[in-house]
Amino acid sequence: MPISSPDYKVTILPETTFGVVPATGSRYDFPRTEGNGLLTKDFGAVESTTIRPGRNSNGARRGNQSVSGTLDMNAITAPLIDLLIESALSGKFVGSTLKAGQTDSSFTHIAELAANTLQISSGCMVTSFTLTANAAEGVSYSFDITGVKQDETDTFTGTFDSVTIDDAAYEYLGDEVLEIVAAGATNLKYSTLTLTVGQERSARNTLSSDVAFGLAASGARTISLEMSVWREPGVDYSSIFNGEKQEFSFNLGPAGYGRKYTTFGQVSALEDVEEDDLMVNLTVNGAYDSAVGTALTVEKL
Repeated sequence: MPISSPDYKVTILPETTFGVVPATGSRYDFPRTEGNGLLTKDFGAVESTTIRPGRNSNGARRGNQSVSGTLDMNAITAPLIDLLIESALSGKFVGSTLKAGQTDSSFTHIAELAANTLQISSGCMVTSFTLTANAAEGVSYSFDITGVKQDETDTFTGTFDSVTIDDAAYEYLGDEVLEIVAAGATNLKYSTLTLTVGQERSARNTLSSDVAFGLAASGARTISLEMSVWREPGVDYSSIFNGEKQEFSFNLGPAGYGRKYTTFGQVSALEDVEEDDLMVNLTVNGAYDSAVGTALTVEKL
């Protein structure tokens, strides 16, 4: 029988040691969506600059391994989502609050393609996380993943505590993006909202090994909150969004179940949407807030 893309399963295992596939701990099943692909392996070909007789090249050899891919899903509230967001923000929930920081965490990604056919990608981290919400539509997550190693095997063993996703963990719609507060304004009417968090990571390669022993963050974390607001008479948008650092927040889901995202940052120049839709586009560039100690927080409601 052929391997069919709707049938393969994805499991996430938190790692206690970077790049080491755990044998115990928690196990999270990932709810895939249509078009969600596998993590792919790249050997990074190293080409020779040597010129052989007759102007022939000396070819290329495989270099160090790397793993990359994207995990897309419809937005729900689940421990798995918290784990992936922690990786993206380099933070850990302390009580009910997660702050973007410098506490990195890694995980193993297991794709079970068929019976006795598995791809195991270890040393994985999230390099970019996007939350997208549109009015009258669904809300979605997208996680860009990088890792250091991928093996194919026919068996995998271990003792794990399965952390399941409750059947009641329904997929959020645009009307469940609640209590949007932008620079103190609570009465603006939004059409779209996109929160993107990025953290570039570089492989820590060493001589004597074709597998990196770690992933190091490189450069500043980028945070962008883009919103489209319906233009209404009598509202001075330039006065509300004055270009100084301000606070922006929204809830995804109701109290007792959802998550509150709070971003600190400056709004770039306002842009009118072209054509027939009379809207204003806002782009917030995340900025460090000394009172909170970060540029972004996530709270369990």
